[in-house]
Amino acid sequence: LELPARQSTLTPQTVLQMQDAAVEDYRLHVGPVNLEVRAGEVIGLAGMEGSGQSLFLRMCAGLLRPVSGTMSVNGQSMIGQSYQHFLAQHVKYLPADRLVDGLVAGLSLTEHFALTAREHRVLVNYRRAEQKAQERIEQYHIRATPDSQVQALSGGNQQRVLLSLLDSPITLLLLEHPTRGLDMESAIWIWSRLKARARQEGTAIIFTASDLDEVLHYSDRVLVFFAGQVSAPHESTSTSVEQLGRLIGGMIETEAAHA
Repeated sequence: LELPARQSTLTPQTVLQMQDAAVEDYRLHVGPVNLEVRAGEVIGLAGMEGSGQSLFLRMCAGLLRPVSGTMSVNGQSMIGQSYQHFLAQHVKYLPADRLVDGLVAGLSLTEHFALTAREHRVLVNYRRAEQKAQERIEQYHIRATPDSQVQALSGGNQQRVLLSLLDSPITLLLLEHPTRGLDMESAIWIWSRLKARARQEGTAIIFTASDLDEVLHYSDRVLVFFAGQVSAPHESTSTSVEQLGRLIGGMIETEAAHA
């Protein structure tokens, strides 16, 4: 299978802006990060597992609060705002562990669509949820029925379910290992859907992946993480896998100075 041709769909509109933003947990401090992400742009995050990419994405999603610096979405400051406020700004996050953080084992596809419905009702519109599940099964080529339980699906189909649960509009889409464990055909299909969102809706995408070829091919720019340090953005078209390897190995400051 051949990878699809590179397509850049970024616009002048700034979606996410950070200035000296940093986040931390009990073992790692990540940052500071200075970054502007434009509508339609795809930012790839590269680095060894545990170097800070996950903390960074969770900060962008509103699940963790910055310990310093500023962060805004669509020109609105997000410092101190709740996760619900991030959702209201159409920021969506897909975690790495599909069944632990993304889907609910034991529930059917219909029940998942009922849970994600934004209708303010006392009673669940189960018939509408079932119809929506069937529509998304056909649209996303999911090998399942509305009554199928998500834990019984393959990894590729679980990822398709997660993507199908994302309703438009999406301003900023944050992804952890969107194609991990998938065959190449499924990975190419998933990226075709993600790039279609960027192209048609102006959705900005930030994702992390362990495959450096995937990071370079689908990204407009790349940030490299090493033990909490974050490099300056690198243009993917002028960056090689070998350069990324050196950055991942800890040569962030040296490489950034020559970028």
